[in-house]
Amino acid sequence: MSDYLPQEVLMKIMTKLPPKSLVRFRCVSKSWNSIITSPFFISIHTQQATLAESQIIVRRYSKAQNSEVYSVHLDDKHFSDEKNIQIEYPFRDHTRFYYRIVGSSNGVLCLSDDLFGQAYSIVLWNPTIKRKLTLPMPEENVASHVMFVLGFGFDVQNNDYKVVRISYIQEDYEYLVPPAVEVYAVKTGNWRTFNGEVPKNCVVEYFWSQVMIYGSVHWVAYRNMVKHDKVENTIMLFNLSQEAFDEMELPNPLKNELPINLNAVFLEGSLAVVQYDERVGSKSCGIWVMKKYGDVESWSKQYYVDLEGIGLILGFRANGDVLLTARNRGLLSYDHITGKSKDLGIFGTKDSFYVGPYCESLGLLVEGKEARERVPSDSDSDSDSDSECESECESSVEDDEDRFGDVEKSEFRMQNSMFQYLSALLKH
Repeated sequence: MSDYLPQEVLMKIMTKLPPKSLVRFRCVSKSWNSIITSPFFISIHTQQATLAESQIIVRRYSKAQNSEVYSVHLDDKHFSDEKNIQIEYPFRDHTRFYYRIVGSSNGVLCLSDDLFGQAYSIVLWNPTIKRKLTLPMPEENVASHVMFVLGFGFDVQNNDYKVVRISYIQEDYEYLVPPAVEVYAVKTGNWRTFNGEVPKNCVVEYFWSQVMIYGSVHWVAYRNMVKHDKVENTIMLFNLSQEAFDEMELPNPLKNELPINLNAVFLEGSLAVVQYDERVGSKSCGIWVMKKYGDVESWSKQYYVDLEGIGLILGFRANGDVLLTARNRGLLSYDHITGKSKDLGIFGTKDSFYVGPYCESLGLLVEGKEARERVPSDSDSDSDSDSECESECESSVEDDEDRFGDVEKSEFRMQNSMFQYLSALLKH
């Protein structure tokens, strides 16, 4: 039939088809494969996908399954998963417990294994079409005491996924600034040293988060003031298309807050910052929203959450409810007006949850490799096991598990130790 259809008509039909079908249709003919794998078609198809019905991807760690678990939900009254989208998790045994999800953009997730030790891998993953891309390690990794922060997003102007890596060297109870910066572009397949101007700011180790909005990655950052008796917080951003840094002021009540207590989040198309009363064991938090992007006068405290044992503020629903985690309660939907919370029936360890936008795209179709779930079995040989754990790092991970027990104990230990360490560092 395609022989009798103009290519423009065929492409228009194909842009409305789901990615899983298109992956199979590449085998129909060389011309179909050429269309489906072309950068132009993938770009048009992704644009269509982002306009589809809003969906949310949820990640958590299941102790019962000893694995990360992913599900996709509609942002309706019941937060339902009626579409029953099945997501295979292909990285079992690749990291201790679970990855940090740096961010999601156009159907692709960026994963880093730095939450339970020093990171040795960064992976881009499209769960819809089961494609992954493991990034090579950057060359700028010469110091033993180095802390790094990541940013991830889609460069619309250049039609490319990019990862930003900011590396801080620690020396004499402080991080040296400006940091070294590298940029990875999927199209070129390599890291490039960033030679532009870098702000002399720090980003809080371990507790950092990013927001990708208006073409830029945003982090809460801080700089030490004269005599190191206090810090000044700011928003640091990196434009992925122009590859340039910039800064935006925070509202006055946040400027001199302990930076550990601040996190950047995305709120209904706006940049927002969460202000926890305590970063570990929080009982309340305020949420500040920049109503007009770029206008520092538009910052406004829009939400106040008062709930014992708050874990993480994860995101926001279309009805204005806050999505968050709390100790022993799983994922909650919190009405900030009534102060009531509703269990959504999605359970996992408190600090393992991630919530983000989800769309089905063809991202990484050409550049990625197949990523399918490997389910462990009793028949797995010792040699298979050895091949999974070749490195010295992975051996130490097994020792750590023996010493520190299950995932929740390890979460608490990591958070508590990092909180104490960073508090001392910032007050030094």
